[in-house]
Amino acid sequence: MKHRFHIILLFAVLSVSCLTSCHRSYTPIVYQSLDTVLTSGRLEYYGQYYKKEGIDYDVVSLDLYSKGLGLNDEGVMEGVGTNLYISDIFVPNAWLEKDKPQSVLPEGTYESDSTANLMHFLRGLDYDGNYGGSYVLLMGEKNYEVLPITIATMTVSYIGDTLVLDGRAELLNRRQPYPFHYRNVLPTINRER
Repeated sequence: MKHRFHIILLFAVLSVSCLTSCHRSYTPIVYQSLDTVLTSGRLEYYGQYYKKEGIDYDVVSLDLYSKGLGLNDEGVMEGVGTNLYISDIFVPNAWLEKDKPQSVLPEGTYESDSTANLMHFLRGLDYDGNYGGSYVLLMGEKNYEVLPITIATMTVSYIGDTLVLDGRAELLNRRQPYPFHYRNVLPTINRER
């Protein structure tokens, strides 16, 4: 019986030791601040992506990056910083001018929503660790954190060809709102199917 107690005690100590060392190998980014100024990015145009579902609006997505983070020539994310991805933005039809390499997101105020209303975009979703919709991705040296957007609003305007985007988002598991800003030309990628 005494021998059995020592084995159980040894097992408990080893389990706690393993859990502690495993926990130490993962450094959460929770305490790293989010970059509020986004300096590069792209707009992805999907056309009438949801036409089969009866939604006649065009769909675009914004993929914006802070200084120090971006996509390489192969389209793979590199660096450390903040990535803001706003998915399924519903815009008026045929706003993309086919003969122009640079296109614009229509001016106005956009809000997060779970519907396909005009001038709205999809909220962030967390399906047991699989993220979709709109989110903020915080990239560190060796780890990352995905923060789904629960509620957000953004205003789009232009100064010449320069997109001026100002927004504010509430993020899942964050107490403070996330203000974000982008002022740059925004290249468009045509992903229409």
